[in-house]
Amino acid sequence: MNNQRVLIVDDDIANIQTIAGLLEQTHPEYRLFQATRGAIALDIARIQKIDLIISDWDMPGMNGIELAKAIKSGKETQHIAVIIVTGVMLTPADLEEALSAGAFDYIRKPVDPVELSARTHSALRFVSMHLEEIRNKNVELDEKALLLVKNNQFKIGLVKKLNLFLETGELNENSVVTIKNMITDIKDKISQDNWQHFEVAFQNVHPGFCNNLLSGFPTLTPAELKHSILIMLGLNIKDMAAVLNQHPDSIKVTRSRIRKKIGIPNETNLQTYLSGF
Repeated sequence: MNNQRVLIVDDDIANIQTIAGLLEQTHPEYRLFQATRGAIALDIARIQKIDLIISDWDMPGMNGIELAKAIKSGKETQHIAVIIVTGVMLTPADLEEALSAGAFDYIRKPVDPVELSARTHSALRFVSMHLEEIRNKNVELDEKALLLVKNNQFKIGLVKKLNLFLETGELNENSVVTIKNMITDIKDKISQDNWQHFEVAFQNVHPGFCNNLLSGFPTLTPAELKHSILIMLGLNIKDMAAVLNQHPDSIKVTRSRIRKKIGIPNETNLQTYLSGF
């Protein structure tokens, strides 16, 4: 938990200095940032890869509750824990509102040094564990994608070998029928079973991707959505062709069609763009 980044947000500089001073005494390893407006804090959170925000509730413009909602709604920032600090909003209903907005915790003013230290440590520990879980899921997803590519490459190779047997003309009618049925079954497995297992793993890591992408671009077909998933994960054209059992030229055509439907120029990286969903 060394060098974790904490952003302190308050429209009163004195309050920022008080909290910063307490944290510097108890946790000198933290990197501290500050902002006097919620909108500024949101920009800092995105740019500086903040782990925890300690924010005042009542501020002009974007207040602490609105900041928490914005943090939790952004893909780049949703992992950040938010602690709301207030000396006015002290009722159970206020606490419920803060937690419902996505706040991790809630501290009353005047800030108690021991409470601040304990709650900050707890929030950062939660963030650290959450990020580790995300990393592990991404590694698992990458492994599943690689396994899917290898399995499909093997099956495609097997289909080619079976077709070579058919081309020899040395098989009886029953053998020809059997081999053709085998080829059909293998192709069905390539296009259905393996993808279904992979899609479950993908949705577990990126639960909102498909809905968000279709919400923005409802004309995308199921096939184009599959392509978009693989592009977002960084698969190259050759591996995508193996996963989808398509010729590489078909993959290129579909990529161009997706780019056109989304409406982004050729100089914009498609993978980076899709990662935003």
